[in-house]
Amino acid sequence: MLATTERGGALREGIWAHGDRLATVAVALAQRLKLSAGFVELLRFAAPLHDIGKAAVPAEVLLKRAPLTAEEIALVRTHVHEGARMLAGSGARLCTAREVALTHHERWDGTGYPCGLRGEEIPLVGRIVAVADVFDALVSERPYKPAWPIDAARAEIVRGSGSQFDPKVVEAFLDLPGCRGLGRRAASEPARWLRD
Repeated sequence: MLATTERGGALREGIWAHGDRLATVAVALAQRLKLSAGFVELLRFAAPLHDIGKAAVPAEVLLKRAPLTAEEIALVRTHVHEGARMLAGSGARLCTAREVALTHHERWDGTGYPCGLRGEEIPLVGRIVAVADVFDALVSERPYKPAWPIDAARAEIVRGSGSQFDPKVVEAFLDLPGCRGLGRRAASEPARWLRD
């Protein structure tokens, strides 16, 4: 029981740290896209909550080192609806957070989930968080994979432009200070390379 509790605590810490790092990248993207200060502030609040629905997914599934079964993948995918349910409410901040939770796994080409939205049908907050989410997931160690070097993660984001990601958001990503002339860098603090 104690081991499960410790693993669950580490998982919660990891999810919150991921949310904070992701928010830093998402805010930088919104600023690079020259979006309004109001939009940026809503995104700053909403982005860290994108995976809040994972609280409803068993830790043993989220921390599994082996490939997930089809049933486990379906269970993990419920986090978008769970997150939207948890964030239901009124006010611009909660509405934006709900929209982020529900749409950050949609894909530009329409093959994402949960709704199969395509292109600009996907709210801009979801398109921005999608890039920031995948980038941070790639450069961070996970139970099932080591951290990727930032240059490899950058190349993966570029590969997804026009299929997984909005090309304009990818263009903004490539224009972030840490992506221009990118070489091999430590991935432990994406916020630091944004300032480099």
